[in-house]
Amino acid sequence: MPFPVDTFYETVFMPGFSDTHMHPQVVDGGLEPGRAWRNSYEWLNTRQLHVDEAKVRGDIGLSSRLAELAMYRALLEGTTLVAFTGRLEANLKAKLRAAVSPRLVLLPTVMRKEGWSTPTDLRKTIERYKNYVQDSLLRLGVFVHSLAYSSDKMLVDSIRLTKQLRGPIGIHLSEGVSEKQQFSARALPHARGVRIVAVHCLNDSFNDLGLRCSSCPATNALLYRRLRGSLDGVTSFGSDWPHLVGTTGGLIPAIIKAYSPDLGGVLYRATVGGYEDYGMSWRGDIVGYDGSLEDVLRGKIMPSMVSVAGNIVVSEGEIVGLGLTHRDVVRETVETIRYAVDMYGDGTMPRIPSREEIVRTIVESSLNPILLPRKA
Repeated sequence: MPFPVDTFYETVFMPGFSDTHMHPQVVDGGLEPGRAWRNSYEWLNTRQLHVDEAKVRGDIGLSSRLAELAMYRALLEGTTLVAFTGRLEANLKAKLRAAVSPRLVLLPTVMRKEGWSTPTDLRKTIERYKNYVQDSLLRLGVFVHSLAYSSDKMLVDSIRLTKQLRGPIGIHLSEGVSEKQQFSARALPHARGVRIVAVHCLNDSFNDLGLRCSSCPATNALLYRRLRGSLDGVTSFGSDWPHLVGTTGGLIPAIIKAYSPDLGGVLYRATVGGYEDYGMSWRGDIVGYDGSLEDVLRGKIMPSMVSVAGNIVVSEGEIVGLGLTHRDVVRETVETIRYAVDMYGDGTMPRIPSREEIVRTIVESSLNPILLPRKA
């Protein structure tokens, strides 16, 4: 394929890594040393946050800056496709303001909870910003937070909106509790022809229902100290909290350690799998490393070059046009989180696990797998 420069790299990925589930406005996971929650609903109802997440989302300047930093970190880690949940206005503003961007799937969140959008709210927002979503590198859909935080009407209205957008729909499913039967009864009858990406799928496999599955090993390990026992039914990986754990490209060494017998399966899901989840092209999405594949998979080197749709967005390990390195972006992210704490928090910085802690927790959690029933 045509490329803007004639260059050589020892290791090349095409496409780059894909991160199919991100909350770009999350700056506090409520993590507590040694604590393990049983499921996502227990975590949501009992976590102790140091930052008011609703106020962070409501600050359009802050929430858009967080989304912009998540895009830069993704690119510097070799992640060329990301799927954002959260606030549509903030994520769109980040896309428009950013010097460079990965391919972007925007899945604004609907949720039956104060401070979150309903499908009606979202429809009005999309109408207001419709001229800004006509971008060949962007795809728009909807993210339903969860079954417990959605009425039947909200589910049906979200599916209808997704059909009108001709985009994908995402939803947290089976994150510590089995929800396959409930999903089949409440949502599936209305979703014929809709591309559905289930996120987490810890306790159920949904591939027999035609759903894709984005697994988030880092947050599953940190929150529940459990991982799926195998990748059967998993089609891609998400980071969940890019500001706290990094993106898929940076998490690959840990994921490989957890699922080492299936190296080819891990790499396929971490690259092509995410593009297939959302029906996105990967033409011209390339990541080049000045080092061996072994060094890449051990996390010893970062990408030297990243291109999206044939346009170079990272050169010599820096964001093109800005000169930002990975270290710069991580530092700015921590400063932005500190600002969020000062403005909307209790003065205490939330826990940001170290890379070593993330790797160790993922590996330890893989020794306590959740085994799904085998098909007859």
